[in-house]
Amino acid sequence: MTHLPENPEEVRMPFSSHLEELRKRLFRSLLVVGVLFMGGWMLLKPQLQAIFIQPHKDAVAVLVENGHTMEDRLSILSAAEPVFFDLKVSLLAALLIGLPWVIWEIWSFIAVGLFPKERKVISSYIPFGLLSGVAGTLFGYFFMIPTVLRFLYEMVNPDLMVQAYRLSDYFSIFMMFTIALALVFQLPLILLGLGAAGLVDAKTLSKYRRHFILGAFVVAAMVTPPDPFSQALMAAPTILLYELGILLVRLKAPSSLSDET
Repeated sequence: MTHLPENPEEVRMPFSSHLEELRKRLFRSLLVVGVLFMGGWMLLKPQLQAIFIQPHKDAVAVLVENGHTMEDRLSILSAAEPVFFDLKVSLLAALLIGLPWVIWEIWSFIAVGLFPKERKVISSYIPFGLLSGVAGTLFGYFFMIPTVLRFLYEMVNPDLMVQAYRLSDYFSIFMMFTIALALVFQLPLILLGLGAAGLVDAKTLSKYRRHFILGAFVVAAMVTPPDPFSQALMAAPTILLYELGILLVRLKAPSSLSDET
């Protein structure tokens, strides 16, 4: 591990040297992601296809068990569509697997310019941020996406319409929920960090609870399909995570005050 100085002034460098260091770390990050991408695309295409399409199959399986007649294969409208799908899922898998390395490179670049106390605070949040992102992704994969798809599929009248869902549209819904939930699950940590910095407290967060609930539904309406069920299903965990953030800020407040005294 690279030795980190006690005082950032010890490693003050010209701007050009900072750019060169940043270039090296970005290159290493892109190299790792690129190798993972090529490995997934060349060696694991069937497995990645199955993993990313599984929420759709889970939703269809439940409907078939309930008496619906529905095909669980997704349709394509061009020969290039599955190729782009393979590239997208391989890139997404590479980014997810390579994210810890990318964060490590970014952190190594930033940490040199921070004081030990600042490094300690930020480094303590990084693992929890990663775990929160993973939790949000898994929540979407195993619950949110299949539930929303099942609701949307069930709204179709099979006597009037043929249910043939396009691969690219499914992937757009998958990405939308995955990214949104990975970010939403960071909310308690963000509030905890703001509370630790003295920018907010539990009382203030509680005061603006109604505003946040309204905002959660507005944001959910922007990032989900245009139906009340999907919007409510997206807003509900956001509101619960906000309440968890308030609780964490409230629990942290006494220890913070004792540290100051």
